[in-house]
Amino acid sequence: MTTPNNVTAENKDTFPAPQPGPAAPEAEPAQPAAQEATPPPAAQPASDGVQTQAPASYDDLKLPDESQAPQGLLDGFKQLAKELALPPQAAQRLVDWEFAQAQALGRTQQAKHQEILQGWADASKEMLGARYEQELALAVRAADQFGGEPLRRLLQETGLGNHPVIVNTFCQIGRATAEDSSLGGKEASSGDKTFAEALYGSN
Repeated sequence: MTTPNNVTAENKDTFPAPQPGPAAPEAEPAQPAAQEATPPPAAQPASDGVQTQAPASYDDLKLPDESQAPQGLLDGFKQLAKELALPPQAAQRLVDWEFAQAQALGRTQQAKHQEILQGWADASKEMLGARYEQELALAVRAADQFGGEPLRRLLQETGLGNHPVIVNTFCQIGRATAEDSSLGGKEASSGDKTFAEALYGSN
């Protein structure tokens, strides 16, 4: 009896060859990275059959009294109404209200201006005192002789004809030239007139 260790070369091949083990599972191919989802483009509103609101027209916008309005004022109102997208009716109401406020302000300013002119006339009369008419005659003659029509127009337009400084200045000129027989000009008529009224004929 032989032991297993004494296996000869002849019978070595009689043993089955070792079989290879099960193959390792092949790695699955890498999946491509998921692409980021992009939002679908916003739907564009269909233009067919869509009605759009026409812009408001301000061609009928008008001032209550254009003769007393500065040039270009109405165009300014129209541009403002357009920028604010006002309805034409609302724009007209705004024009009427604004024009009324401007007229009221103008009347107030005119009344204050007349008060100032009257105050100057009263101050001039008080300054000349009892010799008011005589002094007034001298002032009118001097102003008419040395200033003439341009001076009368200037004093009338500015309202300075009754300012005490103006009246006193021409009174002094009149007194200084009273002896000059060549001093012409018109005399101040009697009555309760101011220097300005006597100078350029205001009533």
